[in-house]
Amino acid sequence: MFKLLLIVHFLSLAGSLGISITLFVLGLHASTLPREEAAPLMGRVAGAVRHVSIVGISLLVLSGIALVLVTGQDTVQAGGWWFRAKLVLVAVVVTAFVVAQVNQARARRGDDQSAAARRAMLAGRIALSAAVLATVFAVMAFQ
Repeated sequence: MFKLLLIVHFLSLAGSLGISITLFVLGLHASTLPREEAAPLMGRVAGAVRHVSIVGISLLVLSGIALVLVTGQDTVQAGGWWFRAKLVLVAVVVTAFVVAQVNQARARRGDDQSAAARRAMLAGRIALSAAVLATVFAVMAFQ
């Protein structure tokens, strides 16, 4: 069971980080385009990967909780402050992800589209940065 959960956890991490990095790079590219080209491009790409990213982050969180439950409290103790800091960063990732999703939905509906798109992009960058740091902290916790 442990190995299966770990595989699901790592694959979810890879998928979620891959999508985040891709959206970040596309966002940088879109910022060089005229607004009339950039908005539809980012809207289509974000819409295409939305469900994959929701499933990825959900599986990541659920498999992480399951891993702690399977291995017991010793995992939390063995990871020390690195593990606790990782959990805080995971909370930041999830919060920023939700903010990004809400603002992407607002942009799709046309509710203050420009501001919603900017908030979604900022939240996505925060989520990506926190996810990278959480990964580093996980490596340090379980070395």
